[in-house]
Amino acid sequence: MDSLKKRRSAARINFTKTANLLKEELKKDASDKSILRVKLIRLQEYLNNLKDYDYKIIALLADSAADEDALSAEMEGCDKYRDEFHVLTGIMDEKLEKNTGRTGSISADDSVSSVSVKEKRYKLPKIEIKSFDGELINWLSFWAQFRKIHEDESLEECDKFHYLLQSMLPGTRARELMESYPLTSDNYQKAVSALKDRFGKKELLTEIYVRELLKLIMSNVQSHGKDRLSLSKLFDKIESHLRSLESMGIDQEKNAAWLYPMVESCLSTDILRAWQRSPQF
Repeated sequence: MDSLKKRRSAARINFTKTANLLKEELKKDASDKSILRVKLIRLQEYLNNLKDYDYKIIALLADSAADEDALSAEMEGCDKYRDEFHVLTGIMDEKLEKNTGRTGSISADDSVSSVSVKEKRYKLPKIEIKSFDGELINWLSFWAQFRKIHEDESLEECDKFHYLLQSMLPGTRARELMESYPLTSDNYQKAVSALKDRFGKKELLTEIYVRELLKLIMSNVQSHGKDRLSLSKLFDKIESHLRSLESMGIDQEKNAAWLYPMVESCLSTDILRAWQRSPQF
């Protein structure tokens, strides 16, 4: 928590400096719009960083033995910077309205839209980071989600490493691999490279998905009666595997010579005949 508070303290200093510069510019009779624009955007960035730090610190306090007074004091300190941002935004809107004769918030012509400088009034549901169990077939879905964290430039690599470790299922090969690296910023990229080499190789993933497709087809061929998948379920499962293969570069049209016969082999004779008679065949 001490580390988070130090970072937040630095962010608050930057916020205050930028806010003071914005106030000085707003006091002028003829304010420079470009300076106002840049300072307001920068102020929004600092506020977003502050909100992130505030959320983490309050969450840690709530999990600790902190009493309600401590939590209340912490929240009041957080609100101070948000209130100042909204006050400055309002002053800036009024000044531009007087100078230009326009009403409303800063327009797109001023390069800052009201959407970009105002906080969202709705709350999106939290996205839970999917845990990776070390199974190759689950790598694509895991990395598609974690990539957002990996490419987030506002996060420090040490924090990214913590998120990565937390998203590895305990007791798995993936977790053991991550725990073999000390949790430092310098080791984050090394750990990601090792993870991709172990679980994200295109050749291995292609083999896995082809094998799963074959397993599905053989299982359906050998099944009879109620155990056999319905056509709609079979279609959904096959399509899912084909999409995964497509993400690996296995294009359906280019590889139709072996993909189509493989899929056809799991269809019943009646369905296959009906399909062959259809105009889409």
